[in-house]
Amino acid sequence: MEARDAHLRSADFFDAATYPELLFASTHIERDGEGYRIEGDLTIVGQTRSVTLEAEIGGVVPNMQGGRRAGFSASTKISRKAWGLTWNGALESGGVLVSDDVKISIEVAAVQAEVAASNVAAASAA
Repeated sequence: MEARDAHLRSADFFDAATYPELLFASTHIERDGEGYRIEGDLTIVGQTRSVTLEAEIGGVVPNMQGGRRAGFSASTKISRKAWGLTWNGALESGGVLVSDDVKISIEVAAVQAEVAASNVAAASAA
């Protein structure tokens, strides 16, 4: 797995030395039945493309600091070639080594910002 991971970090794929981050910035969120659609800009290897994530809320619960904590799941499928990630290898049995389709899955735990910020300010003042 180390050789695979090193190859993914190389210039053949993500060129992590030059582009150490993949970035997503949401531009629009809308309700879609039981879930949400999150539109935004995904930047990979310095190239930005619009994508839509299908998202659902796992739940919202109170936390011990008096605020709320929420869990979210989101996913989308992209074509890696749209970002110029074209390296591949032919298999002896036919076909190619790396699929064009990439599924992106995100799991998020979020804490209510106002409560978190006021608790930090209160702790700093003490």
